[in-house]
Amino acid sequence: MEMQLLFSLQDLYGGSIRDRLAIAHILHPQLVLALETNEAFVPMLAQAVIFQKELAEIMAVLDLGSMCAACGGRSGGGCCSSFMAGENDVVQLLLNLLAGVRVAALREDDECCFLGITGCMLLFKPMFCLNYNCRQIIQGAAPAGMERLEQVIGRLLQQQYALEQLLLDVLRQTGRLAKRFCC
Repeated sequence: MEMQLLFSLQDLYGGSIRDRLAIAHILHPQLVLALETNEAFVPMLAQAVIFQKELAEIMAVLDLGSMCAACGGRSGGGCCSSFMAGENDVVQLLLNLLAGVRVAALREDDECCFLGITGCMLLFKPMFCLNYNCRQIIQGAAPAGMERLEQVIGRLLQQQYALEQLLLDVLRQTGRLAKRFCC
């Protein structure tokens, strides 16, 4: 018999990254069937994956994965410091699991626990991770490349937001998300 847990918004968006990761791994098997049969979710996730692949191609051309991994691997972690892992919430981690990413903490040091040697393991990232471009990125990329990067990031973030809203609705409908009791 599957045990169904009830989570609050605080559980989904607060707590440590380890707690959020654990909750995402609890919810994933419980929601797979409901989401695979959801007429809206499946095409929305497929479109988000297409946007993410387009972003990955642009990032590869600009060599951002290795550039960011090298910077993150230096003392202090650059933008990919351990603090940045905490920008991920349960819903975002769950979306990555639903897209087939084996989401796990890769490290215990001062860098983001999702940062590997070739870059971030996550397909769907926090807004800051996608929108922030350091001086090295801006100086290293041609204006046309940066414009294309920003356009694809915008489409991906819009799609991620829509998916997160739909996923929150499914969590409510399946009785896994507590109703708000406050004003």
